[in-house]
Amino acid sequence: MKKYIYLSLGLALAFTVETKAQTYEAKVSKDSVGVLTARLEALKASQKIQELKIDEANKEAEVEKLRLKLLNANDKAKESAAKNSKHTDRLSGGAVVDIKETAKLAKKAKSDMQESQKALDRYNKQIKAVEKLRVEIQAEERKASYKKPTIVFDYK
Repeated sequence: MKKYIYLSLGLALAFTVETKAQTYEAKVSKDSVGVLTARLEALKASQKIQELKIDEANKEAEVEKLRLKLLNANDKAKESAAKNSKHTDRLSGGAVVDIKETAKLAKKAKSDMQESQKALDRYNKQIKAVEKLRVEIQAEERKASYKKPTIVFDYK
């Protein structure tokens, strides 16, 4: 009889240990999960905004480089145009001028003008890219302002 009591007591103890091992109590409320998720989304939005601002800064640096190239190209085009103008003034004054030299100066002035136009196009294209990024940053900032995490106070 004592065997059966010890055996039943042992089985009861084994089942209670097994039942306690399978129970789980959540330490985070559903509201807390929502708040944490909202914070995570806000952080991701902030990270995206910061990455866009870094891209904008890189593109602005490129705009500055292109602006310097544009200024140099414009200076070369002005110098070539001035040389060509002087040469044509000599020609209209009746001076003897080499035709090959005239063609060479005209060709150089034309190519410098084309280079200046290409530099201007690249400069304008880069400015448009920066402006597009700025619009995208503003849109992301607006989206992020809607995702401000709400703080829930849980009094127990």
